[in-house]
Amino acid sequence: MSDEPKKSFFRYENAVVTMMFFTFGFVFMERLSIVYLFPFIAPDLKLDNTQIGLLVSVLAICWSLSGFFFGTISDFLGSRKKVLLPITLAFSLFSFLTGLARNFATMFVARGLMGISEGPVLPIAQAAVIAESSEKRRGFNLGFVQSALGLIGSTVTPLIVTAVAEHYSWHAAFYLVGVPGIIMFFVLLKWMIDPSKRMTKEQMEAGEHKVRREDYPVVFRSRNVWVCMIIAVFMMTWLFAFTTFAPTFLTEHDKYSAGDMGLIMAAMGLGTFFWGFVGPAISDRIGRKPTLVLFGFIAALSPICLALVHGSVALMMVIGFLTNAGQAAFPLFMAVIPGESLKPKYVGTAVGLTQLVGEFIGGTAAPSIGGMAADHFGLSAPLWIAAAGAFVSALIAFTIRETAPVRVRGTTALHGEVSTTA
Repeated sequence: MSDEPKKSFFRYENAVVTMMFFTFGFVFMERLSIVYLFPFIAPDLKLDNTQIGLLVSVLAICWSLSGFFFGTISDFLGSRKKVLLPITLAFSLFSFLTGLARNFATMFVARGLMGISEGPVLPIAQAAVIAESSEKRRGFNLGFVQSALGLIGSTVTPLIVTAVAEHYSWHAAFYLVGVPGIIMFFVLLKWMIDPSKRMTKEQMEAGEHKVRREDYPVVFRSRNVWVCMIIAVFMMTWLFAFTTFAPTFLTEHDKYSAGDMGLIMAAMGLGTFFWGFVGPAISDRIGRKPTLVLFGFIAALSPICLALVHGSVALMMVIGFLTNAGQAAFPLFMAVIPGESLKPKYVGTAVGLTQLVGEFIGGTAAPSIGGMAADHFGLSAPLWIAAAGAFVSALIAFTIRETAPVRVRGTTALHGEVSTTA
């Protein structure tokens, strides 16, 4: 699409960003609900920390494989909508199934099915957004979509699900969070438009709307995609080791009430939301590489502060909000940099591949290792694992080739790779 700014707010660029924001947000509402409900689920189902880690890990495994598989299918089909609609309905139904679980085995199966249905949402959503984004707003748009994790998944969700669990049951909380996804299914059905529907006849004939088999290896020749995959491993380690055990650490180690824990986690989620789009917006002006390095180092502070500081609820909320600035790194290595390193038609595959490696290694290993470390060394152990993951990712970010239009003259060259380095 044209990079010329359009004055009307009511244009499809803003519409697709809004739809993908809520769709992705409701995915993480359902994904993270179990984390905030573990203090209720674990005693009821008699789960130990290792089993808690396994429940998070199985979803990550299925999420990673499914995201790459269906993201690639959407690239070959040249249609995001045909894949996004059925999986949006499916992940809502599997939330209801999670609420029906009565033991570890059934919960394990339910979370695996949830991962299969939710995994493709990010690659497909970001591919839809990047196809419609103007050059100057690309970082902001992609960051805003992923910041839904903070506002909906990490701020609103802990407040809602802990309140429902306290007044009714954790089963009821899972039934409730399945409803918004069904609503989004009908919204997408009516208003989402595939990018191919907005292309000219010449673009369609040139194959700009979908990936051809012979062109597919282009994705695997991109240096930035490979670097982003490595960063994803360590940042996923940070994310899942931290978010999986932070609620339990606050309630069992620091002895905050479930309500106070919900407030602290909500403040962290608000920081995730705010920094999740502010950071990428900053990168639109100063470049992707320096922004990714900066916020990678900041990410390491969140688990360290949680492990070392035990203050009032208000103080912990402020610290959580400020240090969760590290979440700004995620849109950059997950979508913005891979998306700018290749043509838009490859974005589903590129984002899915980055997600695959990050989730499969970092998202799978971190909760399980963190759970075993917590059982053997105490609940602060997963927090130090998380801090180490963020620190290493920031170091690796120095090897990224700059892709921000403001820092490079051309965004693509031969095979779609960025043409210059910062």
